Amino acid sequence: MGSPAVLPSLWPAFALCLSMAVANGLGRFAYALLLPAMREDLQWTYAQAGWLNTANALGYVLGAGTAYALLHRVSARRLFQAGLGLCVFTLAVTGASGALPWLSTQRVLNGVGAAWVSACGSTLVLLHYRHAPNRRGAATGLFFGGAGIGLIAAGLAVAPLLAIHGAATWPTAWLVLGAVGLLASIWPMTLAGRIQESTAVTEAHDHAPLPLRHLGACLAAYFCWAGGYIIYLTFIFAWLRDHGLSWQQGIAVWTVLGIAILCSGMLWRRALGAWPGAHVLSACCAVSLLGTLAPLLGGTTGLFVSAAVFGSSVFIAAAAIAVLVRQNLPAARIGRAMALFNLAFAAGQAIGPVAAGAVADRTGLDGALWLSAALHVAAVALPWAARAPRGAG
Repeated sequence: MGSPAVLPSLWPAFALCLSMAVANGLGRFAYALLLPAMREDLQWTYAQAGWLNTANALGYVLGAGTAYALLHRVSARRLFQAGLGLCVFTLAVTGASGALPWLSTQRVLNGVGAAWVSACGSTLVLLHYRHAPNRRGAATGLFFGGAGIGLIAAGLAVAPLLAIHGAATWPTAWLVLGAVGLLASIWPMTLAGRIQESTAVTEAHDHAPLPLRHLGACLAAYFCWAGGYIIYLTFIFAWLRDHGLSWQQGIAVWTVLGIAILCSGMLWRRALGAWPGAHVLSACCAVSLLGTLAPLLGGTTGLFVSAAVFGSSVFIAAAAIAVLVRQNLPAARIGRAMALFNLAFAAGQAIGPVAAGAVADRTGLDGALWLSAALHVAAVALPWAARAPRGAG
């Protein structure tokens, strides 16, 4: 009787997940912690404050588009390393000036780097575990859950600094984020250089169109989800402040959110390993919808429930897309498909913050959360219209 096969270690997935801690946790979502201080110090409206996340999302659009084009010519690991380096650099220099053009430029460049990290990092995870389907779901969930590490690190490093030393210290907070990002990037940078891409090399010779007729519904759902989730993560800390929570309570909620995101991959690993990707996408968006609505019920308990529920599901949407792509496309087309889905994600993410900021200026931050909820409803419904082709390689 043969011995059972040894499952590959998840440590490589954890190493790569640190890149998402930098690109998403620090690069994109830590801005929610700085938003109240920057808005106070720079005398911004909510629409202006939301614009910086829209600038970051526009950079993500540019990054997703260039990744789609560059993956014909550049290896995923090289583009991944370039993107991670760009994320760290822009974090460190963002606070060098309070001028909106400077801040916007750095947020755009950070978004470009984050898109390269997300598209290429998820590709590297799928390629590394391509011969281990029993590990693929857990590895993919762990990779995208890495943003939770960044959220926790940002909350512990930045929020006390701003609370104790005042809103004017926001430039120092950006420098701190850059230092944390540099430390977190060492392991994934090193590991990426060692991942074999022999399967991906053929990508440059595969010019067949992607099956958008079958996957278009999930593409649209991903667009809606991107607009909805970024509204929550952009304005939730400001919402907490507006409702009278202390900065300590705010950090407690933020930490619960980060822990839930970090653990989400393990919570959803069975679904990611066994369900069709479209069904996982709908289910996790439904759970995120509940988390988005919970703060509107009132009470401190509702806020902690919101953070736990939202965090436990929000980044499973990205993992579900990775699973969907791997289930339905040959390995040689994974990189381009992930870049295309990232492009739809980036477009939704670009529209969400500025639209929600305009709503918040007129109706208050509750209106922004309701807009987030409406987009989540669309993201729940659309995947059921998908007719994904089978027979991936």
